[in-house]
Amino acid sequence: MIDRVASAIDRLSGLLCWIAIAALLGLIAVTLYEVFVRYALNAPTLWSSDIGYMLNGALFLLATAYTMRIGGHIRVDFFSARFRPRTQDAINAAFFAVVLLPALAWISWVSARRAWRAFESGELDPMSSWAPLIWPFYLVLTIGFVSFALQVLAETIRHARGTSTQIRRD
Repeated sequence: MIDRVASAIDRLSGLLCWIAIAALLGLIAVTLYEVFVRYALNAPTLWSSDIGYMLNGALFLLATAYTMRIGGHIRVDFFSARFRPRTQDAINAAFFAVVLLPALAWISWVSARRAWRAFESGELDPMSSWAPLIWPFYLVLTIGFVSFALQVLAETIRHARGTSTQIRRD
């Protein structure tokens, strides 16, 4: 049962990574369009910088869970790398369960509340002259944080069971 849940979380992380790739392609397209209309047509857009920062934030957070799954996050493990794999697993499980997972759960909760308040109030981006609705961006950030928290949960379980496939330096 636990393995099926972890596999489902892995699939969700993979799906969100593909959405992040689509956001990256969108970011490239928006940037190229803005450069073209600004310099070739002398008609800069009002919206491109807002779409750019939103897509950049979305792709960054939507890919964090997948990056965790493949062991791609930067780690300072000069100390724990000297331990046996089982000891490394115990250290990782403890750190994930005691520090990282509670922090991500709290950030996810705060992010979800912020997105909901922005939705209810129809909040507009206060830093933008284009002034788009901000709740869709907050919602995507919330999805990114929640998926990251879920992936950390799956990795915590794997480390606790000694079944993590993340890269180890033995």
